[in-house]
Amino acid sequence: MPALLTQRPQLWIGLGVFALALGVYVATMGPTIDFWDCGEFITTSHIVGVPHQPGTPLYVLVGRIFDIVFGSADLESPSLRTAWAVNFMSGFFSALAVMFVYLIVLRVARRADPDAGWLAHAGGVTGALFLIFSTTFWNNAIEAEVYGLAAFNMTCLTWLTLRWYETCQERRSDQLLLLIVYLLGLGVGFHLGSLLVYPGIFLLILLARNRQLPLIDLLVMSCGLGLFLFSTITRNNNLLWLLLLVYVGFVVVRTLSGRRFVLWGSLLFLLGLSVHLIMLIRAGAVPEPAINQTDPDTFGTLMQVLRREQYPPIDPFVRRAPLVWQFQYYYNFFIEQFSFLSSGSARLMYIATFIGPVFLGLLGVFHGIRRAWPVFLMLLSHYIVNGELLTLYLNFTDHEVRERDYFYFAAFLFFAVFIGIGVSALLRYAAGPEGKTVAQLAEGEKVVPVRAGWLAKLAAVMLIAIAALPLIQPGHSKWFEHDRSDNRIAYEYAYNILAGLDQNAVLFTNGDNDTFPIWYLQEVERFRRDVTVVNLSLINLAWYTKQLRSREPPLSLTYSDAQVDQLEARLIENPETGERFLIYVRDYVVEDIIVTNLQSATPRPVFFAVTIPQDNMQRYFSHLQMEGLAYRLTSTPGPEGYPKTDAQRLLDNMLGKYEYDALLTGNSQQRRAKYDELKGQQLDAGPATRLEIEGVEPVIDYEEVFEQIGRNRYDVFRNRNTVHLLGNYPAALVRAGFEMIVQARETALEDSVSYDRAMWQALAAFELATRFEPYYDQVAEFYPLLLVDRGKNTEALEYLVDMRGHVGQQLEESTTYESITGMVRVGAPEPAVAWVEARLQDSPRRKFYYELAFKVYQLLGRLDDCESVIERWRQISGQTDQAMSEALRTLRQRALENEDERQREELENIR
Repeated sequence: MPALLTQRPQLWIGLGVFALALGVYVATMGPTIDFWDCGEFITTSHIVGVPHQPGTPLYVLVGRIFDIVFGSADLESPSLRTAWAVNFMSGFFSALAVMFVYLIVLRVARRADPDAGWLAHAGGVTGALFLIFSTTFWNNAIEAEVYGLAAFNMTCLTWLTLRWYETCQERRSDQLLLLIVYLLGLGVGFHLGSLLVYPGIFLLILLARNRQLPLIDLLVMSCGLGLFLFSTITRNNNLLWLLLLVYVGFVVVRTLSGRRFVLWGSLLFLLGLSVHLIMLIRAGAVPEPAINQTDPDTFGTLMQVLRREQYPPIDPFVRRAPLVWQFQYYYNFFIEQFSFLSSGSARLMYIATFIGPVFLGLLGVFHGIRRAWPVFLMLLSHYIVNGELLTLYLNFTDHEVRERDYFYFAAFLFFAVFIGIGVSALLRYAAGPEGKTVAQLAEGEKVVPVRAGWLAKLAAVMLIAIAALPLIQPGHSKWFEHDRSDNRIAYEYAYNILAGLDQNAVLFTNGDNDTFPIWYLQEVERFRRDVTVVNLSLINLAWYTKQLRSREPPLSLTYSDAQVDQLEARLIENPETGERFLIYVRDYVVEDIIVTNLQSATPRPVFFAVTIPQDNMQRYFSHLQMEGLAYRLTSTPGPEGYPKTDAQRLLDNMLGKYEYDALLTGNSQQRRAKYDELKGQQLDAGPATRLEIEGVEPVIDYEEVFEQIGRNRYDVFRNRNTVHLLGNYPAALVRAGFEMIVQARETALEDSVSYDRAMWQALAAFELATRFEPYYDQVAEFYPLLLVDRGKNTEALEYLVDMRGHVGQQLEESTTYESITGMVRVGAPEPAVAWVEARLQDSPRRKFYYELAFKVYQLLGRLDDCESVIERWRQISGQTDQAMSEALRTLRQRALENEDERQREELENIR
């Protein structure tokens, strides 16, 4: 063992890099689903289903293996470990990719500087560390996504090509190329982008001297791979068949001439691609899998999957955004990847990243071109194809629905290779004058490793430490942003959408962020399988509409399959207004579902998720009723064409059914139990409320419930998409609070008991809203007023202090003014006065507080204090406020007039 450690240290260092990467990813990996594609990939791995185009069947199969080993093989029972198992698969293969990055850097660095010795290892470790903690790669490694497995395949292919290059003169070296071709075909089952490393591989093979593979075989095999890639883009099948026949002819000619490389290569590539046949098998299974996107049960539909035909085609020659913007979009992600400072100004972090890892990467490019050509050309090609050229091809708009950095994962990965080569070069420069390259060495010439001095050793330690900062610096921002070990936000979001629905409901959803997590809950954890989910994005596609009829529970439709196939979008013009609008296929199908359901003997309740944009449910918008994270479709319209709000049901859902452990510090189970207990007491007590000396108290003691809710958690990172989705919680609660306030005002004069009950419920709604987003604009506007109305003056004053700086100044001042003056009007002047005077001490130059103090003293009739406020402002600002002075004169005049009137009345009484 010691001899092996000494002779082959790269083996142990590589394993160490793998173990470190895997440890980081397991430590920060999510225990369950996340938003976007994660839920779908976990679910399809568990049930061996067919995910969205282009299908990724090998990912599904490998995911199922990890599910069986680490999750659950049983498909009929709820599985609580499947999500962890499939997430772990991403971390495992991402760690393998990191290990290959170290090995690639080591091999290229030693070609550039054969005498680098341990300096090349240091470069490889540094490049690997920068990759481990790069933003996009880290994100992909800790959730169920295809990019970790694709990264493993691409780095493995690159490393194998380097190995081939070193032995290309040997007679049997072509066998390694056949393995590479097979892995290229197999890698398509992970991600179609795996093929994007082939241009670099082709260049290295082309430039290799004394290779055994003839040029004609290389060109023909490359044409075959290109033909497959072309088949995933074109929809001209006639041209495709023609090109295929020409290619087969070349293969036959080469085979008959005694050269079988192209034949074996073509067969092996097809063997790798054959993994896609699993989609044909699963799509045709009886019963078909619950997720069977595109239903590829024929070769034609299988090609539709590979071609991604359900998505709009991309024309790279018609720019969908300015080219400068598109490249800036890419380079912003690029700079973000390798930032290593935890805090500081944006400019400082940008500069540090540029003079650190970016400079090292550029140095690696310079050094690689100089001393490791043509090997480095392959790596440079990998980067350019997956970075700049992909930017041109993808042609992103300037209004993408999400950040698209994951498309560039391979470019960032290979730049990490450049960083490692740059570090090795920098350390070699520090160690002394350059030696010979591999190309310059004479055959059999012995290489003596350079003796590195203290400068090279110190630089190596510093560079490795910088790359590892997210690990070794406590509380590093990158670690916080990527730590999903306690992040169950997406899980709870989907759970809450389902938990508040009636039995056997029909639920319309919008897209990835609501549908995929719900699919996971229904198919993996077997939760609320009575609900039929209808995705409004997929329902435009005929295959999905047909599948809805065969789901359990089945969904009734009057359209036949043939009629569904004939449905198409139509442009309609209003004859009265001339307005033109597009009727989508989904509009026909949704209408059919709803009408057919209403006409059935036992109509099912119908809901729309709050994640659906208003335009996508405009036809039914006025008939919706807000009940939490879903709207109920009702038979009666709401006021002024807007949805109604069932405030009581919404509170019952929010307090008695939903889970918030990922968002709030409390305990959801205890909170639900307490709410159920109090609701039971309410039912037992009957409709009457309890009366006490101080007035009417609510039937439900919401304070007992809120003790179990806790406050907003700040230890779990929320990205922009998550923050946007979570805004639906306070938005729904505000609507419930408004509804309760309206009810209270309608009964204020006739029924004080009902008024108090409604106002307590309104306060509970706004109180819960503050737990999610304390300074949501509508919350900031009304919450302190409700506290004042309910006599909670201390809480109201504390909120007004905390609100400052979190909302706009205009909102802050208007809310503060209404709350403080309201406190005076309801007979609580002392705390109002004390609060205002404290603010004058804290912010003696803020005029608003003087105006507020003046108003408070005005309401109290304390004119001398009003005059004192004016004088204090004059002393602070050097100016006399004309408005307050004029108001004071008016007050004094009115006081004199009142006094004269009082005296006249007294004289009249005496007479």
